[in-house]
Amino acid sequence: GSDLHMIENGLSHVVLGHEFGGHTSDGRLVAVRPTGACGTCTHCTTHHSQLCADALRNSHGISRDGGLAEFVRATEDRLFEIPKGTDEVSVGLVEPLAVVLHGINRMNVQHGSTAVVVGAGSIGLLAAAVLRDRGVTVDIVARHAHQERAAEQLGVNPVREAGKNYDASYDAVCTQQSFDACIEATRPGGSLLEFGMFWTPVALTNPMLLKEITVVPSIFYGHTQEHHDFAEAVEILHRVPSIASAVVTHRFSLADAEQAFAVAADRKAGAIKVHLLTSL
Repeated sequence: GSDLHMIENGLSHVVLGHEFGGHTSDGRLVAVRPTGACGTCTHCTTHHSQLCADALRNSHGISRDGGLAEFVRATEDRLFEIPKGTDEVSVGLVEPLAVVLHGINRMNVQHGSTAVVVGAGSIGLLAAAVLRDRGVTVDIVARHAHQERAAEQLGVNPVREAGKNYDASYDAVCTQQSFDACIEATRPGGSLLEFGMFWTPVALTNPMLLKEITVVPSIFYGHTQEHHDFAEAVEILHRVPSIASAVVTHRFSLADAEQAFAVAADRKAGAIKVHLLTSL
């Protein structure tokens, strides 16, 4: 999705590919954290490297060549080894799942609580899968039949419209319409998580104030001395292979990259996540 936005908005001046992995020179299959970190600023030294100025300035697929390049040079701290037995297609899901985990880890998620995810693209479906794994009762607003099927594969309840009074809402679309839908669906005193970027301005509204809803922003992925969102994403995809089966709807070889991008951009193609694989 982000790659398509970058192409549509003329922001791509490098080789794309920020959700990627591959084989190292010594033969390991790894996922690559695309974002950089200086390692010395206040954010880095307090385990908030996602806020480092280098996060975007030194990022594969955004400010430097990404995973669609023939070769990528990445430092060892950006590499996360994929366990043997994990489907290769899962490698490209590590980055978006880490995005989801970083956001959800910022929320006070309670076992047995209720949530709605607005948007059933890859980020929304991954968020719903994680919330279900943590004991949350989840509805996901899905507009299309193929999104509903994917949600059902993940054990999540697809709905065409959100209900009311959820403990938390998760905006995986990031538009005015999705923001307003989340505010309306969340109970007074509840929380709303915003995944990712607004591509157009969004206005705050009085219902958000009157209901005292806590709006939580989230960007990239974080780590502490004991935990890294990327490492957790690798573990989940290895433990729950059904996530990749549900979310990755199309696979293409690198030679068919142009067709892959066309399918990803075609709303009638039934695509959720389109992956390019060197093994095909």
